[in-house]
Amino acid sequence: MKYKFLNLSIFVISVICLIISMQLFWNINIYVDGHNTNPSIVLGGKSWLIAYWIMILFNLLICVLSFINLLKKK
Repeated sequence: MKYKFLNLSIFVISVICLIISMQLFWNINIYVDGHNTNPSIVLGGKSWLIAYWIMILFNLLICVLSFINLLKKK
């Protein structure tokens, strides 16, 4: 029971982190569109834009892996 609860809580927290990251990226894009600039300027350069995309991909990967771990029977 503790094992299932721990996996469920990890999955829920990872989904919440992914939603927050996507919402922040959405808000950055709204700002970029309104002020005629680009995301790399807002985030501080091309390398930080790539780091932001990697962060979102890692959040997605954590969500998928925690979901698989949640479905795995023990």
